[in-house]
Amino acid sequence: MFKENHTTCKNCSCSWSNFKNLTDEQLDLINTNRFPANFKSGEIIFKQGSPTSNAVFLSSGIAKIYMEGYDGKNIILAIVKPGSLIAGPGTYVDNRHHYSLAALTETSACFIDMRILKELVHENSMFAEGYLKDLSQKSLGTFHKLVSFSQKKMHGRLAEGLIHLADDIFNSDKYNCHMTRQELGEFTGMTKESVVRLLKEFHDEEIIHLNDHTIEIINKPKLEKIMISG
Repeated sequence: MFKENHTTCKNCSCSWSNFKNLTDEQLDLINTNRFPANFKSGEIIFKQGSPTSNAVFLSSGIAKIYMEGYDGKNIILAIVKPGSLIAGPGTYVDNRHHYSLAALTETSACFIDMRILKELVHENSMFAEGYLKDLSQKSLGTFHKLVSFSQKKMHGRLAEGLIHLADDIFNSDKYNCHMTRQELGEFTGMTKESVVRLLKEFHDEEIIHLNDHTIEIINKPKLEKIMISG
């Protein structure tokens, strides 16, 4: 059961870094135009094709950004953690979300009116630059994933995914990835069966240790070598 959230944007412990570029008055405007909500694991936060009337700020939990492809196949573009603002590129194109966002764990999020964010982009050049930097970093992440999918073999893609989760999401070489084997395949560009086979292979070679959904990297130099060699 979620507790009622009395946090404001000023005292939020995981505030989006770009909010530091706002004045107190502008931050109050964000705070009075946000709508907090809680989601259980597996729940959709927003759906591909829906209107981009709100940006989503993740205040707790872990979520996945994914595109719904052909024949019911999905591609997970990114795993997002607290402190992330998710505002799709469709906001400035056709006002539609071009991917979906779903909770991987119990998650708290704030919906922020996009009209307010656009207003602040026009008013505050530092905030606008930070917003562009955030969008650019996410675009580069997508470009990098495209190169990985098209040029690396399965061993390299899985190794890269496991290291990314350890270093960039959980900040630990031992973590519960909160993803099924199917989702891990969608994240690394392979089938569920290939993920199961390669995870067992890494486990048997004592590169990682598996315990259900918990993954521990026990030979990181070797895993990094596999990631680089592709």
